[in-house]
Amino acid sequence: MPKIVHHLFNSDEKHLEQIKESLLLGASDLAKNTSVENIKIDDLVNKAEVSRSTFYKVFHSVDSLFKELGKKLSNEITEYTLSHSPAIPDAAARVAIKTKRALLFITKAPFLASLLLKEEWPSSDPNHMMYKDIEKDFMDGKAQGYFSDIPASIGTNLILGCLRGAAKDILETKQPDDYIDKVIYQILISLGVDQKIAAELSKNPASALSVPPTGVASNVASLQNHTKAN
Repeated sequence: MPKIVHHLFNSDEKHLEQIKESLLLGASDLAKNTSVENIKIDDLVNKAEVSRSTFYKVFHSVDSLFKELGKKLSNEITEYTLSHSPAIPDAAARVAIKTKRALLFITKAPFLASLLLKEEWPSSDPNHMMYKDIEKDFMDGKAQGYFSDIPASIGTNLILGCLRGAAKDILETKQPDDYIDKVIYQILISLGVDQKIAAELSKNPASALSVPPTGVASNVASLQNHTKAN
């Protein structure tokens, strides 16, 4: 039996944050081999070596834990990606390359991506940094004459919806080699891009998004890499 550590009366916020990180990482480890629906609080507290009362001090339920995990992963990866993205003046090319990088990431890191999707990644919250970034790309594309004159919310959610649907397809079923190119082509066409330009942009090479070198995302990626090695 693992040692149960009771932290209920420790008010140190930094220490509670460490406990939260331990629970999140433990949940990620459990999710490698067990569906989220079958993971119980007892599994989580035993994995993280904390008490049930400590668990309830930082999370309300197993579902709230996985929502927090998905949100944390999304924020870390988005923030890291935006800070390391090359400047691409052409907005249509920018949308194509960013979308391809995100979908390639899903093919390279399916376990991490599956945890992201539990929080309905990519977020449709207009205040989320990823939404704002895509919204800016759409507005730039409209100003440059590439995209149709439609409200920014429609254009942005069109990109997000296609990205989310394609991500689920990639995770659930093996797709043909040109699947990602076809998704990007359809996104660009639906935004109003000329068919010839859309075909060219959809075939542009791109690298997968990188996992941040630190934080929960890095730890989860390490779990996935460890699984592959074994």
